[in-house]
Amino acid sequence: MSSALLDGRVALVTGASRGIGAAVARALGAHGAAVAVNYLRSAEAAASVVADIEKSGGRAVAVAGDMSDLEQVRAVVAASTAALGAPDVLVCNVMVGTEAVAARAGAAGSFVATPQGIASVRDAVASQLDATLACCHAVVPAMRRNGGGSIVLIGASATHNPYPVPVEITAAKSAQDAIGRALARELAPDNIRVNTVAPGFVPTDANAGPHQAALIAHVAAGTPLPEAIEAADVADAVVVLASDLSRKVTGTFLPLDGGRTTI
Repeated sequence: MSSALLDGRVALVTGASRGIGAAVARALGAHGAAVAVNYLRSAEAAASVVADIEKSGGRAVAVAGDMSDLEQVRAVVAASTAALGAPDVLVCNVMVGTEAVAARAGAAGSFVATPQGIASVRDAVASQLDATLACCHAVVPAMRRNGGGSIVLIGASATHNPYPVPVEITAAKSAQDAIGRALARELAPDNIRVNTVAPGFVPTDANAGPHQAALIAHVAAGTPLPEAIEAADVADAVVVLASDLSRKVTGTFLPLDGGRTTI
């Protein structure tokens, strides 16, 4: 392992079978944490992430569950706790409602131009909040009993600088940001920190397609640091916020977009 920043910690990462979530899970494992790799459908991909962590000498387990469903979240937390111990670190990475976004974009693209636009935004916000609140509701009691913990929400810098991103994502992640700040204040007396890492556009297999290269170039052209943000960059920021290096940091919103939110 590269360091022991998280030695002895247990982390639960939602939506961790691919993309940003997989990079975060691998990084937490490399820094000493035992990692529960949550997935919804991609069992094979989740198993690959687990195998990578174990190859580097870490401990990991793949746990299936819909993280917007409180009962399934409780089952995921119970299963990961039985295998690894209670989570000290929770990383809420799931971006839900993307199917509705894709369906609307495929139909016409514009929020205003499509009749289903309002329902799509409403559903995305509700689903995102369900996924965030259900996870926090399930892990906080054990964190309180164990003397504290770190919750890291994966947001989006588009909530502060809405470059070409569907309204659903901007609205859903803005709601999540507000919940994060409120929870940071509520949970601070229990030594539970809540912070948000807010990446800009991150090229992953989830957004791969014929327009990905053009979008990368478009974002880079309006960014002070023109290199594309990668999943590994997000993972590094999560490691810092999960560790004692950030022991006095809570309620923060960390834009990870090469300075795009400054312009």
